[in-house]
Amino acid sequence: MTLRWTVSLVLHTAAVVFLVATGSFFLLQIIPGDPAAVVAGMDAAPATVDAVRVQLGLDAPWYVRYAEWIAGVMRGSFGDSYVQRVPVAQLIAQRVPVTAALAGLALVMSIAAAVVMALVSRIGRVATVLVRVIEYASFAFPQFWVGLLLLSFFGLHLGWFPIVRGEGLGRLVLPAVALSLGNAAVLSRTIRAGLAEQLKSAHVVAARSLGVPRMRIAVVHVLPLALIPAVAVIAIQAGYLLAGAIVVEHVFSIPGLGRLALTAIGQRDLPLIQAVVVVFGVAFPLFSMLGDLILGALWPRLRQSKS
Repeated sequence: MTLRWTVSLVLHTAAVVFLVATGSFFLLQIIPGDPAAVVAGMDAAPATVDAVRVQLGLDAPWYVRYAEWIAGVMRGSFGDSYVQRVPVAQLIAQRVPVTAALAGLALVMSIAAAVVMALVSRIGRVATVLVRVIEYASFAFPQFWVGLLLLSFFGLHLGWFPIVRGEGLGRLVLPAVALSLGNAAVLSRTIRAGLAEQLKSAHVVAARSLGVPRMRIAVVHVLPLALIPAVAVIAIQAGYLLAGAIVVEHVFSIPGLGRLALTAIGQRDLPLIQAVVVVFGVAFPLFSMLGDLILGALWPRLRQSKS
């Protein structure tokens, strides 16, 4: 049963990866603009543009280019950048650690903030209303706007964090805060719902009858169980954090995968754009599969119901 369930997850994930790769290829073929003209230069002669088009392989039929593209993706190769003339995989490998560190720090922050908000909401009615207001505000404020406010206040006004350049995790703190707010609100609502459900269980009633303090019940006896259903949400949010890094990296001038994507879009560098789209698109099913595997290990009944 467990093997069948795991194989099913892997096959579904592989199918999604194939569809994302295929979709990224065809969508980028129909957008306006000629990559050969961009590479050749705005003042290039038509003959020069045609020569560049042949050099880049853009003169081949779409089905030939698609077959080469999908075969390369299956081998882990995305071709060479039109503009930088180096392997796309090399450019992505240089930027992935920065984006991964930013998204990872934002995920840790969002989980910690969500747990705190969920526990605070159990103190009383006023605390519950306050937590809900914070959640709604986190949903309403765009990430780039929050990033600009944080950059202006903590970077320019107080000077606590570097504005443009910095070393280590220090330069990622403000971007991670801006990136984590909306995700913290989503997780907080999920954990609050889990807490409310677990607080009605028999073992909680027994603990209360024995005089165990209310907050101790919430933290020690209820919170670990309430976090189990949140695992799937955390896995999905990890993918959203990677995608959200595109805007945040641009605001804070972080040399990650997001800025690389924006630069490639401006330069009409199709191989690089396609590769970044695949990386971001693949992140969602992979994290979702990882979340399902973890959830299945923590909650065997779910695995049995899907077998």
